[in-house]
Amino acid sequence: MPVKRPSPRKATARPFRKDPATQGILDTAYKLQKAGSLQQAELLYQKVLLAEPGNPFVLYALGTIALNRGEAATAVPLLQKALASGYKDETVYTHLGIALQAAGRGEEAMEVYRAGMKQDPKNPRYHSNAAVVLAQKGDHESALAEAKIALKLNPKFAAAAMNAGFFLQELNRLPEAIEMFDRTLLYDPNNATVRDALKLAKQRLNTQGA
Repeated sequence: MPVKRPSPRKATARPFRKDPATQGILDTAYKLQKAGSLQQAELLYQKVLLAEPGNPFVLYALGTIALNRGEAATAVPLLQKALASGYKDETVYTHLGIALQAAGRGEEAMEVYRAGMKQDPKNPRYHSNAAVVLAQKGDHESALAEAKIALKLNPKFAAAAMNAGFFLQELNRLPEAIEMFDRTLLYDPNNATVRDALKLAKQRLNTQGA
């Protein structure tokens, strides 16, 4: 089942500045990261971290860079420290959950997403990501419920609609799966995976009805 798994998001939160002496370095590092120059940004963030060991944004930024490199084991403690330091931005919860999932720590990822839901109950991303964790455990009913909550919060959330379609397919609820795939293509018309899934779902439904 080609469920749409969460992927690292862009670092959208603004930098924390504690020491005016590091302001220029931090701003430059942030610009480099947004431009995709991760290695250069990492070097500058490390320099800031020497002066400000507990800077939550720097810990977060270094965690996202590690995650983008596929180094989940390195990303997790950095993102945990950022969160523990009081950095409650949505991107911190999201990236930490994704890092934990990538590290095979699904239960801990779910705890992070649940904490994010309490922090920001109207954010659909937490429910969409939680749905993926549940699907990976084989609990497609609960995964579907989470995906539907995400869609209630954001009816145009294509990734959640796509996943709901696959969950419904696993539950052999093909008419509903087809409806979800159609809904996905309404907001993501170039999604070839969903187009293929829609075609196969229709074929299966026709076969069952024959």
